Amino acid sequence: MSHKTAADLALQGRPTPSVERLTSLVSALAEDLEQGLWAPGPLEQSLAGRLMVACVGDGCFTPDRVRETLLAGSITLTYAGDGRLARLFAQLIEVTAHPAPDADTALDEARRLVERVADDRSVADVKR
Repeated sequence: MSHKTAADLALQGRPTPSVERLTSLVSALAEDLEQGLWAPGPLEQSLAGRLMVACVGDGCFTPDRVRETLLAGSITLTYAGDGRLARLFAQLIEVTAHPAPDADTALDEARRLVERVADDRSVADVKR
C-alpha cells in the first residue's frame, strides 16, 4: 500500500486502518457479549465504569483518559477475560491519539460497548 495519510484515506471514503481495527474489534466483542462467549468480570466492569465516569463531562474518549484507565487495570487486565477489554482500550488509544474524520461511528460503537460492560445488569443478563 502506498503511503496515504488519514486525510487521503478519508477523502476516498475508506476508513483508516486503525479505525477499521477498532470497528472490527468492537463488533467481535459485542457479538461475544451477546452470545455469552465473553462475560466481563468485576475488574473489567469496574474499569469500564471508571472510563465512562472520566468521560462524563464531554462524552469523549481521549488518549489520556483511556491510558489512565488501562494503567489502572495493571497487568491483571491483560489476563482478565483473555485481555479483551485491554485490547479494546489499546485500540481506543491509537484511534483517539490520531484523530481521523472517519472515527466517529467507530468511537460511538465503542462507547456503547464500554457502557454495556460497565452496566452490571446487561452483563448479568448474559451470564444467565
